[in-house]
Order: sequence, then C-alpha cells, then structure tokens
Amino acid sequence: MKKAALSAAALFVVCAGAALADDIPATDPFDHVSCRGADNEVRVKVVDVEDNVGLIVADLYRNDEEGFLKRSGRVAQVRFAARAPHTTFCMAAPESGDFAIALYHDQNANKTLDKKAFGLPAEPWGISNAPRILFGPPKVDEALFQVPETGATVEIKLNN
Repeated sequence: MKKAALSAAALFVVCAGAALADDIPATDPFDHVSCRGADNEVRVKVVDVEDNVGLIVADLYRNDEEGFLKRSGRVAQVRFAARAPHTTFCMAAPESGDFAIALYHDQNANKTLDKKAFGLPAEPWGISNAPRILFGPPKVDEALFQVPETGATVEIKLNN
C-alpha cells in the first residue's frame, strides 16, 4: 500500500513538473551562460554553423587599424561550443564605443585557425558587418559597430 502511494505521489510530481514546463515561455535566443545583461554587453549570433562540433572562437577589437585582426590588438576572446544552425553567446566590451568582432569555427578544437594555401582560412570564419574581402583583410572601419552602455546585438555569418 505504501509503495502504491509513493508511486502515485512520484507520478503526480513528475506530471506536475511537465505541466509547469509547458507554462515556461520560449527561451530568449541569448539565454546563454555568458549573457548577464551587464553594461556594454555584446550579444553575438553566429549563423550558418554547419555542425555541432568544435568551438566558436570570437575576438573583440577596438577601433584601431594597427591592432585589428592581430593578437596584440585583441581586447577580449571567448570560446564556446558550436551549435548548428546558429550559436549565440555574449561578450563584454570594456566600455561603450566602436568595436569589431572576428570569429571562426574551430572545427577540430585545436584553438588555432587552421589555414590552407596562401594563408587562407581552412575553417569557417566571419567578421562583423560582413565586409567585402578582396585582396587582403578588411579595414577595421568596415567591421565596426557601436556598443552603447545598454549593449549591442551583432549577427555574423560564417564564410565556409
């Protein structure tokens, strides 16, 4: 008798939990452990992620032509698990102002942007504002976006 009562109570708890789960609204696309709603937070959505393997590695740069796309010019870097078809996360800008993001899908998680002939990326990559790439890297002003104190949202398409 006690077993039946406990089973019924457990079933009630499980069913009640399921009913409550149905009442929870759809999650925000930036519901990620890295998103805290802090000042100067940049919410990043990476689109055209093909596989749930490896990492998305994102670098944040100031409005500085000399440091753009260079390790020495990087203000912040984050790495998060890649999720297809899009990966969302947040990163903190140190203050309000103009910034740019360059990122890549580190498919083998070796923490390096693998390259092929002539130094071209062998892994998918993207830059904020999708600047046109012709015979070299873009200029920082082509990739800049404004980060107000309230934060910014940026969508970056991976180039495969």
